[in-house]
Amino acid sequence: MKKILLPLVLCIVVSARAQNPASMPQLPAIQTNIKASLKAKISGTVMDATQHKPVEFATVALLNPKTEKIIGGTTTGESGKFTISGVDAGTYRVVISFIGYENKTINNINVGTEGTEVALGVVQMQTDSRTLNEVVVTAEKPLVEDKDDRMVYNADKDATNSGGTAIDVLKKVPLLTVDPDGTVSLKGSSSIKVLINNKPSSIMARSISEALQMIPAELIKSVEVVTAPSAKYDAEGTAGVINIITKNQLQGLTGGVNASVGSRRNNLGGNFNYKRDKLSITAYGGGNVNNYYGGSESMRQNLQNGQVVSTIEQINAYKNKGKSGFGSVSIDYDLDTLNRIGVDFSLGGEGRNTNSTRDTKVASDDPQNFRRYNHTQNRNRNMDVNFNYTKTFKRSKEQEYTFLAQYNQNKNHSNYSLNQYPLPESEVIDYRERNNNDNQQKEFTLQTDYTYPFSTVKRRLLEVGTKAILRNVGSDYRLENAPDGSLNYKEDPSRANTFDYQQLVWASYASFRMRISKMWGFSLGGRMEMTNINANFISTSTKFTDRYQNFLPNITISQRFGEERRLRLNYSQRIQRPSIFFLNPYVNSSDPKNIQTGNPYLDPELAHSVELSYSTFTKKGTTINAMIFGRQTNNAIERITTVDTSGVSSSTYRNIAQNSTYGMNLFGSARPVKQWNISGSFGLNYTILNSSALQIKNENWSYQFNLNSSLQLPHDISVQANGSYTSRRIQLQGQSSGFYYYGFSGRKEFKKQKVTITANFENPFRRYNTIVNLLRTPTFISDGSNYNVIRNIRLSVNWRFGKMNAGQNREKKKISNDDGKRD
Repeated sequence: MKKILLPLVLCIVVSARAQNPASMPQLPAIQTNIKASLKAKISGTVMDATQHKPVEFATVALLNPKTEKIIGGTTTGESGKFTISGVDAGTYRVVISFIGYENKTINNINVGTEGTEVALGVVQMQTDSRTLNEVVVTAEKPLVEDKDDRMVYNADKDATNSGGTAIDVLKKVPLLTVDPDGTVSLKGSSSIKVLINNKPSSIMARSISEALQMIPAELIKSVEVVTAPSAKYDAEGTAGVINIITKNQLQGLTGGVNASVGSRRNNLGGNFNYKRDKLSITAYGGGNVNNYYGGSESMRQNLQNGQVVSTIEQINAYKNKGKSGFGSVSIDYDLDTLNRIGVDFSLGGEGRNTNSTRDTKVASDDPQNFRRYNHTQNRNRNMDVNFNYTKTFKRSKEQEYTFLAQYNQNKNHSNYSLNQYPLPESEVIDYRERNNNDNQQKEFTLQTDYTYPFSTVKRRLLEVGTKAILRNVGSDYRLENAPDGSLNYKEDPSRANTFDYQQLVWASYASFRMRISKMWGFSLGGRMEMTNINANFISTSTKFTDRYQNFLPNITISQRFGEERRLRLNYSQRIQRPSIFFLNPYVNSSDPKNIQTGNPYLDPELAHSVELSYSTFTKKGTTINAMIFGRQTNNAIERITTVDTSGVSSSTYRNIAQNSTYGMNLFGSARPVKQWNISGSFGLNYTILNSSALQIKNENWSYQFNLNSSLQLPHDISVQANGSYTSRRIQLQGQSSGFYYYGFSGRKEFKKQKVTITANFENPFRRYNTIVNLLRTPTFISDGSNYNVIRNIRLSVNWRFGKMNAGQNREKKKISNDDGKRD
């Protein structure tokens, strides 16, 4: 209890100090080079010329008209009013700007020597028609942007995403690789953290690949890839962080409905946005029905002293039908211009039924030949509740305090029932088995952060914070069988257990950023994390505890060469804690020759990472980013397969290897003509997997590239094409073959009716994708191939409604639990 109360007390103490900024050193609101006594004031009120309402948070800059240098400034308050104090006598120019409005310039402002106030009165700002035209944003963003600390893929600019899922979106993001099973990798590593709007979601708790299938592509505005997160981020995700940003709203009432039909998936969804004055409400949701089918073939030779003692051949075919839904409501309220509160609530669920047939033939001293019909059901539910409070300060909009609380819950129920028949064909069932597995994860988080700018001129910024995460993971599985094939099931105690796992993570961080000059900048930070673990195997009365702490430094040095080129060097340490997918001791033995289970005794991975990046861009829209990197994980979690003397293989996870990856990534985008945009990326990695315990070493090159092209045609028609190829990937005990995909789309917009129709063709000339897996060990050799249907044709319709005006959107703070390794 004390461990939970401590973060609460610290949150309250920090909150109290944040409410009293007098405890921090105070700096003047305006930095100027004028040494004389400053007495005069310039004031005014900024109003929307159309709605006749105040414009909050508009930037008001005071300029010297001769040198064009900014010598002071402020932002407008809740009523649109502003005051610039401490202005010396002279003639000035005021420029007022805000997103969605045309800049307003006021010339020849004369300030006398008497120090009186110069009142500009009401300043009317006109909506920028080039930026807003009802709900159609005409300012064109590039498909991919290279920002200071992240790569941003603007998903809403890619027509091929219409009617798809988050998996379809991530396939086109530079630096990312998505294999046919939906596993996402960053720079060759699947040890990543996926966030939604800068916060974790319970839908990611069990399996990232399954969760991404639940999120409609229409909800996604952009995807951010952060390869070198600062100390402010949780230390989770050895390769980096992927942040999925959903679409938000401007001032007014807007919404939309989208629907799609396809050969493998049908979607229906919608969104509703309302923003008026201090209140904003966003709601969105959707559902889909889908079907997948495929199969596999494999042959495993079991060895003793290098000689084959038995051979197992298997052929498997499956049909998978599922449905899922996802919805969220977000409410924000501005108490005043400096204080905001918000509440988020989201629900999601998925149901999936799989029917499969597996034929097994064993050639050994005890030959076997049988077929198993298996019916599997999987039900998954998740819930997120988030409360956030943000306070900014008058002295600087960058001075900020936030308090956040979040509760996540994920529940999963799965079961299977199987009947076994001897082969050649027989209608007599000689074995039955059924299983139930319930697991859940609950997570409660408290977090507080404070940002203090020491100087707005040299950009010295201090960020500090503390965080507590309490996780509770539970698993309860039972198995019954009837070895004689009758309906007289009996529980098998050796294949049942109840597991309870508690984890408390306590973290504090500090990060300091400074711009040394116009060209040089650096950031230095550190994060201390302490973890306590208590686990209990209730059925076997077995308990274990663990406690460890990690200090994780982060340093970045950057240099700018003018405004168009940037060089950055970063070193960081990252940690990856195993999630329920890896920890769950549930034994899946639906295939008696290939058993799978988790490992509750796993330790977290700890990785060292170094990267050097160079980027350049031109005013014509050409962007080039090049990166070289190295990453080493000394206790990497790897999947290990062993075969016992009876020829049965068992697969689980262990901290068994050192994983060293070195590589480079190159990204470029260009607009040869105004109507044509093209972008692409290429990555090359060299990976070394070494296990001294197993005396195994595997190393090899791998590469991947993707290409995107879009063309705007007359009459509001656009066409796009994209493609990607990923070469073979190595594992500790073997390797997997490469894969590729491609797609085309066409889009027609009916602006007057606010309707968009999109046709997508995914892999139209190729029905199946096949992955070949090879495993080589001293005790067995396994060759197998998995295939699944990837051809898909999809037609999507999107209808928008409502009218929006330029408004004042404030950044919303979210909790980001970046510390869980997930499938």
